[in-house]
Amino acid sequence: MRKLLLFFSLILAFICAKSQSEALTPAGSLNITKEVKPPILNLVSAVSFVEPSGNNAIDADERCKIIFTVKNSGMGDGIGLSGKINATGSTAGLSYSGFSIPTIKVGTTTTIEFPITSNMDTEDGTAEFVVEITEPNGFGLDKQYLNVSTRKFVSPMLEIVDYSVTGNNAGVLEKKSPFDLQLLLQNTQYGLAENIEMTINVPAGVFILSGNETTSFEFMKAGEQQSVVCQIIVSDKFTQDNIPIKVSISEKYGKYSKNKDINLKINQQLAAGKIDVKPVVENNKPDIVIGSLTSDVDKNIPVNNSKTPNRFALIFGNEDYHSYQRTLNSEADVAFAINDASVFKEYCVNALGVEERNVTLITNATVGAMSRAIETTCKLLKQKGSNAELIFYYAGHGFPDEVTKEPYIIPVDVSAANLSASIKLYDLYAMLSNTGAGKITIFMDACFSGGGREAGPLAVRGVKVEPKKETLNGNIVVFSATKNDQTALPYDKQQHGMFTYFLLKKLQQSSTQCSYQDLYEFINDGVSEYSLRVHSKDQNPEINAAQNVLGMWNDWHF
Repeated sequence: MRKLLLFFSLILAFICAKSQSEALTPAGSLNITKEVKPPILNLVSAVSFVEPSGNNAIDADERCKIIFTVKNSGMGDGIGLSGKINATGSTAGLSYSGFSIPTIKVGTTTTIEFPITSNMDTEDGTAEFVVEITEPNGFGLDKQYLNVSTRKFVSPMLEIVDYSVTGNNAGVLEKKSPFDLQLLLQNTQYGLAENIEMTINVPAGVFILSGNETTSFEFMKAGEQQSVVCQIIVSDKFTQDNIPIKVSISEKYGKYSKNKDINLKINQQLAAGKIDVKPVVENNKPDIVIGSLTSDVDKNIPVNNSKTPNRFALIFGNEDYHSYQRTLNSEADVAFAINDASVFKEYCVNALGVEERNVTLITNATVGAMSRAIETTCKLLKQKGSNAELIFYYAGHGFPDEVTKEPYIIPVDVSAANLSASIKLYDLYAMLSNTGAGKITIFMDACFSGGGREAGPLAVRGVKVEPKKETLNGNIVVFSATKNDQTALPYDKQQHGMFTYFLLKKLQQSSTQCSYQDLYEFINDGVSEYSLRVHSKDQNPEINAAQNVLGMWNDWHF
């Protein structure tokens, strides 16, 4: 009975407690809503695409990014944000992905970057990118659209396309005398070359003074050229005649470059000055022109292994007048005269059948040097008599006497105000003719009106005189660069005198197998046209022959 009473007491207590609870609490449940403060994300800057090559496209093997800046102008912080990116179109070889974005607090600005990488499998086309920022409650940034061009992989090719050896006032390459080796490095294909290193290796006994054995470039675009100059000296411990120099080139991929072997020679002729390399003008796909430090006629010189033992060549290239005469400045110099004479010598030895020992080349010749060389050559011609042949070449200044109008060749140490110390042109012709040589050919890349390739001694005196002509004797034919009242002009692009360039061009094209008539017509046509095209001035070469060879010289050949 006692247990039963205890059970009913517990039931009664539970009923009372439940009644009290329902009396205190209204029917239904209590909902507590948290206050929402959303972020408001706005673009501060337009969506942009950034890549390293500067072509606004995704190239193969490149790291790029899409960038924009947003500001949170809302009432709450941007929490739980995500960056999402998708693309359609030419997406082969592209990699990209979304990512979490750190909280953007109210009133702050943040730059968002979407990385895009490419491999070697990219294709030519367009990738259409969609980027957005999402927020858990739907307060993200709207989708942004960007079209970007894609490019398939195009290989570069780095190579030394030309080189030049220069020295002060030209001269020859000698031991213990520094000289400069100028190398022209070019990317000859359309791909971008990166991480470039060029190393110059010299043999024992040869030293690089400039300290730039290795030169680096971050990148080189299609067709781009870079000129590198190193100063070199050869010691007495180097006993060979040839100086082998190896130029090693590397780039990012390790397979798109060509090394270069260069062989220099002791006593080879040096050029007078370095060449300025002009930058490539950019366009979408430039025509790649192989660069050069020298003219096209300086290369591919015809080779004639047959020599004519009694054929001689006397060559003068007078370029630097201002170093020998204090009253003159560099404008009085004859541009490219040393290069003219040096390359003409190469044609004489390689193409025109002249033995090396029978060639005399003097650059920047003084009156003493010129007189001695002419006298010695005349003696050699007299010894050979009518079997002798002479090729005479002169590039430099000529000048007329104002009173007598006699034309003179001007050595580098003689001023136009002291013509009596110069070499009278017709005295020179008479000396050569009197040797009795059977064939004398003269190439005169000079004018005798008082002008010069740039300014010349004419600028000092302010006059222009038409020199007189005289009758030639002996077996002599003279190719002259101009008519009497004209100026012998330079051809800057080819780094030669206008007359010399077309002379060499015909010898090159014909492998020297042309008649004197054909040679003259080619020179005359070329010089007459290009003097107008390049300088807007007339220059008309002439030919003059002695009475003895009239009607014969036209068919002469070398």
